Amino acid sequence: MPDRTFLFDIPEQASPQERATAELAELIDTLRGGVEQLAEAHAALSDRVDALDAPTGLVPARHCWRDLHRDDARELWAWLITWTHWLSDRYGLAQDLGTCWPAHPALVEELTALAVSWHHAYSTKADPDAPLRWHEALHRARIRWQHWDTTRCRHGQHTPRSPDTVWEQPWPDCEAGRVGPKVMG
Repeated sequence: MPDRTFLFDIPEQASPQERATAELAELIDTLRGGVEQLAEAHAALSDRVDALDAPTGLVPARHCWRDLHRDDARELWAWLITWTHWLSDRYGLAQDLGTCWPAHPALVEELTALAVSWHHAYSTKADPDAPLRWHEALHRARIRWQHWDTTRCRHGQHTPRSPDTVWEQPWPDCEAGRVGPKVMG
């Protein structure tokens, strides 16, 4: 806000109205300063509350695995493991996820997206219906997981991914005029 401080001496022979106006201007300036301090304190507290909303006190700003450096990836990984354990316990997803979920890259990406979305859905800046939209996203994700390789991992046994697509060498095969996978049948 622009500084609107009115500093002037009230003339000795000022009328009562002029004196009241000057005193009122001084009170307004004092109030304006107090409101600005309260606004700054509110913004700082809001940021602190948002940070505390996260179980670990951290919501990584960068969460694109492909673009992360080693230290950022390590931080994101620890954060995701903590959140996924909470998710599995809270929603009874042990059977859906299995203990080998870290061995399934697509599932790691999906869980990362769900975790980031969950943190934003429950932040103080979220729309009121954001938690409901997050639960709808979780429901759709669970349906998708049933079609992935992870569904073959059960009872603590990890089933390695069996590729049904094999890329011809060299990849891509531009010499034959064909680019893409050869589907094994």
